[in-house]
Amino acid sequence: MCASANGKIRVGIVGTGFTIGIALSHFRGYEKCEDADVVAAYDCIPGRAALFLEKHSIEGVKACETLEELFDMVDAVSLCVPNVEHPGLAIKALEAGKHVLLEKPFAVSCAEGQKALDAANAHPDLVSMTCMNYRDGAPIQYMKHIIDSGKLGPIRFVRQSGGGGRIADPEKVFLEWRMQEKTSGTGSLADFGIHMLDLVHYLLHDQCGDYVSYSAQTATHIQERYLIDPASVSGDKAGAEKAPVTNDDTASFSAISESGAMFVYNTSRVNFAGADFEIVGENGAICNSSKYPPGTLGMMIKGETLTGYDKPSFFMQPVTIPEEYTKTYTSGLSHDGITREFIHCIKTGTKSDRDFAHGMYLQTVIDTFSTAAKEGRIIKV
Repeated sequence: MCASANGKIRVGIVGTGFTIGIALSHFRGYEKCEDADVVAAYDCIPGRAALFLEKHSIEGVKACETLEELFDMVDAVSLCVPNVEHPGLAIKALEAGKHVLLEKPFAVSCAEGQKALDAANAHPDLVSMTCMNYRDGAPIQYMKHIIDSGKLGPIRFVRQSGGGGRIADPEKVFLEWRMQEKTSGTGSLADFGIHMLDLVHYLLHDQCGDYVSYSAQTATHIQERYLIDPASVSGDKAGAEKAPVTNDDTASFSAISESGAMFVYNTSRVNFAGADFEIVGENGAICNSSKYPPGTLGMMIKGETLTGYDKPSFFMQPVTIPEEYTKTYTSGLSHDGITREFIHCIKTGTKSDRDFAHGMYLQTVIDTFSTAAKEGRIIKV
């Protein structure tokens, strides 16, 4: 393992973008990690990395002109690039001897993702992780505690809904890679759906097993957008010409697991609605939802009087998440937890369960849902 003179892991950010700003989340995550120094940034569009650093007043980081220049300066990289580029850049980084934190989803397809997994397996001395960061939140960690305690009993039903509206305005967000199947793969189904699938796997896979039945429907509500000027460093509109959006911006998909539990997911990239994550067991239920006050979960345990209440209730009641969770874990949407674990694994040689094999597993699930939607059928495994 290489490191800077002060013993910190030197990190490079590849891909700075201009719409969502996921690279900034990585920067902020590493800033809070005492064992990491972000020293370099690179984007394939000349001038974009420098503009990004200036825009966000980030000092002490070099805007590299080539990927090779960045590799020469760092021990590890965060890859914040279009999905189609994930496998190729991961392979280049691993072959250059760099640890890799790869943004989600793993690839545009299983066939492409397998190439990155093969490269990771060929370099077992390097840390290769996928950026599934939502599980680091205090609500999820408390939900895991409740589930693992057995209070809910056998899980019968799971419902998740959510998404975001960052690309909802077609007058302000143009036809970038996220809206094109050839560069993104499936759209909303993977963009937000992969976080949902990771949370369910993290919390419930040991109890519920793999999915054995898949069904899905997708839709594209904003069907065309303005083209982007390829010469623009900041991703400006090319003019009045528009072109089709070629992947989904809304998806509804469902599954049945080996245990017989049913899972229903709804997600959209063009809404401003809140989020709900409800897990229902034979003996109780728990829900992380924006409809409850911050710092609380909805909970109901059959026959049990919850803290703060006088008697048992058959209905969900807001329960305060214990301080031990809110002080220890993140909000869940930041990259603080995942970057911390990435650096810890590099420093200690430990292995994360958010490795490339896990990324590939989730890609397989996404691909199966996508096929079910395209072919209009239930897929049984």
